[in-house]
Amino acid sequence: MSVTIAGQIDIAGPVGKLLHRRPLQNDTVMQGFGIDPVSDDIFVLQIMQGGIRLPDEPAAVDYPTRKTNGDLCLTRLSPAGAITGYMYLRGFGHGVSLGVENRDGAIWLWTETASSPNSKNEGYGTAVTSFPFSTGTTIDYGTSAHTPPHQPDPACRGITPTIDRSAGELVVRFNLNGVMTFERYDLAKAAAGIWEPLQRLQPNVPADGVDFQGYASHAGVLYTLKGQSLETAPLPGNTYLTAFEWATGAQLDHQHITAGPGLEWREPEGMAVSVRDGVPHLHFGFACENPGPRTCTIMSLSAAPETDGVKVLTDWQPITLAAGVSVDQSAPQARLISLAGTTTLQLAGGVRGPFSADTVLGTLPDSLTPSVAARATVPRDNALGGPAVARVEVGADRAVRLYGGRAANPIAWAQLDNFSAVWR
Repeated sequence: MSVTIAGQIDIAGPVGKLLHRRPLQNDTVMQGFGIDPVSDDIFVLQIMQGGIRLPDEPAAVDYPTRKTNGDLCLTRLSPAGAITGYMYLRGFGHGVSLGVENRDGAIWLWTETASSPNSKNEGYGTAVTSFPFSTGTTIDYGTSAHTPPHQPDPACRGITPTIDRSAGELVVRFNLNGVMTFERYDLAKAAAGIWEPLQRLQPNVPADGVDFQGYASHAGVLYTLKGQSLETAPLPGNTYLTAFEWATGAQLDHQHITAGPGLEWREPEGMAVSVRDGVPHLHFGFACENPGPRTCTIMSLSAAPETDGVKVLTDWQPITLAAGVSVDQSAPQARLISLAGTTTLQLAGGVRGPFSADTVLGTLPDSLTPSVAARATVPRDNALGGPAVARVEVGADRAVRLYGGRAANPIAWAQLDNFSAVWR
């Protein structure tokens, strides 16, 4: 572990997963995301793709123009990764970060707005605002559809917000005269239009990773994400997480992240914190696929305690069985644990065939999907004698495969409890 103060999430700890290679409403790179604290729905920002014509536009607009204007797409995903809604935000910015607020069941989003192009003709926000989620709608900057924008300083550029739920605060990041700056506000007051900064922090963010890609705040700690795609920085990549103490600005930890080595493109994008069953999780994203359409992968670092060297990263979840596969004794399920610091996939339960060829047994949920295949041997029946084992492999396509069944020696049953493999 690499933890200095109470409440700090170990960024050197074992990495799990929230979503695996999920498509979004548009085919562009994910820029940032936030998580609803009530439903666990995930909201993702991306620059609008080229070729879309909204109802009030005379013609379809190309991607460079959308990027310059700061036109964004906001996708809502279920916890399982299914698209359940979307919005378009015109003139808002680049979408590096956002905050998701649940007000008695109504979703409010905090984002940048008042986009202004930089020297590369990329639109970035110069103020922050909020608005209610309403699927299928379009919001334009400067209208009554969003709250009055706030600027911490007239000279600030590249402004984005996130929410620190542990403190009930809105955290705003911006560039001020070339210096990366973070500012904290009381969330309830900001929602009421009262902007009273609680603290301004200008941490010394390491140069490793080159491109700033996201941030999150929880329990007195500020986390930052930097890095580039594999096209620019081949494996092991240059993705870095850094933790700072809000009280002092001191760097608490700085880690090179090698999780998800099998992902295509693998560009770090976005951070957020969620609390599930009382356990905080620090999430960071990777935009995937090369060429596109891009997809969304979100990794997780859990603050769950270890018990005898074991930390549960994702508890037991059912495996969806394929047609023709039945349960033998107990239903197949899977979980992700850290065993002596190594992320490990475990399976349990049994399946019954017969299987006279290599076959797909079922499908893993997103949160357990590896980016590189994991495999192990498991017990099977063998009426003909000889080794009574078969190989089970879990792939990046979420499929659980059983190998070894043949017409001359079919597998009548296989038990999965022996499956324990390194997960990456």
